[in-house]
Amino acid sequence: MRTFTKFYALGAAKCLVVVCAAAMAVTSCGSGTNLMQIWADDDGVDSLLVRARAAYDRGSFTEAATLAEGALRQDSQNESGAIILGYISLAQGGMDSFSLLEKLISLGKSGTNLAAVPEKLTGHWEVDLDLMSDAIAKDAAMPQEEIATEPKAATSSLTGTMDKMKSLVSLTDADRANLSSAYTDGTTYGKAFYADYPLVNPQPVNAALRGSVPLLTYMNRIPSYLCGFVEDSVRDVDDPRDSATTCPTSDRRTSKRKGSIHLIWAFSHIGEALAFYNILNYSSGISATAKTSNLEGRVALYKSKSSFPNLGNMVDASTDLIGSIDTIFPSAVSGSISQLSATLSAMNSASQAFAAMSSSTSSISKGISTSMTALKTTAGSISGVSDSAKQQGALKGQFTSSAVTALSAQILAQYPGAGSAPADLCSKFTVLAGNTPGVTKPTSCP
Repeated sequence: MRTFTKFYALGAAKCLVVVCAAAMAVTSCGSGTNLMQIWADDDGVDSLLVRARAAYDRGSFTEAATLAEGALRQDSQNESGAIILGYISLAQGGMDSFSLLEKLISLGKSGTNLAAVPEKLTGHWEVDLDLMSDAIAKDAAMPQEEIATEPKAATSSLTGTMDKMKSLVSLTDADRANLSSAYTDGTTYGKAFYADYPLVNPQPVNAALRGSVPLLTYMNRIPSYLCGFVEDSVRDVDDPRDSATTCPTSDRRTSKRKGSIHLIWAFSHIGEALAFYNILNYSSGISATAKTSNLEGRVALYKSKSSFPNLGNMVDASTDLIGSIDTIFPSAVSGSISQLSATLSAMNSASQAFAAMSSSTSSISKGISTSMTALKTTAGSISGVSDSAKQQGALKGQFTSSAVTALSAQILAQYPGAGSAPADLCSKFTVLAGNTPGVTKPTSCP
């Protein structure tokens, strides 16, 4: 992994230059700006933001947040203050931001202005986001034929895309304990059969849950800071934090820092989605060594079983496989939203944020935009219910497709005759296959 040095210790002369530049940026004034007045006005908005930037630059994030929040209490529609708080929250949340920048670029095309960005990264959020924003603007202005069109390999599966990024967010044992509870299989045979592949039960997502995990606490602040300044198309209809009712568009929204605003927004939502994904894709023991999830381990174990001792054991193994999948990926959660739904909403909002920046932003978010498009296409083949529920079903199907295939193979292997499989077993297969459009029941099932 690339190592980035943070330059917090600046000499006195350099500090003066930084302070003057920051003051000019914050106040948007000309050469006649009275910098001494800004410093003297310790409680004024401009002064607080200059001091917040200075605290941020030396790594004093708590102090920087306090100062910037003080400025926004006086002027809640201050776009510069919202951006500063966005930078601070990303830093406080411990996002592996520079690896994320490079990962997103690696998922896209080569030959664009973005290709040179990794070599220019400084380790400073504000500078690096602006570098990306500038590169995106240059790509947007470039005739399409001048941009290299050879794409790098990218998966159309949202789960595949997130697998490539999941290591960028680390959860502590305490975080996992807050985000999930222990899962217990329902049958005696299932408990023994899946003993090496324990699972966790994701807890419903609400304000209290987000507040219990430091990463989510800081990522959750960013929508409240920036939702008034993002493009309307970026808001996700299934996330109440993003609604125009909860956070109306600011009448002072400008396009001056559009790139940085939408990158901060996208990264915060990706960070949240990856935190939930680490629970949905929980891995330990044998699976962790093999770099797969425990659920994938269960599917592989089930598939490797050429035959079960008896029908009852097969039904129990199937019951607990399906039960664990339905627990981890519930269709709905009363009074809250599931981590499955929250993951989908966050990734959708991140994808829309990239799209809002320019028509060429797919060059860095190809993996996300392609996988989201594929997910929505699959959702279109699911009948009934709302669009949101269809997409949840489609995302669940991406996780469960291998389990459906394994279960179908088991039924055919043990009951090769047409219509010979027990109705109970076929019923369980139908429940699982319902989230995987295009999958038909085995001929063994009546």
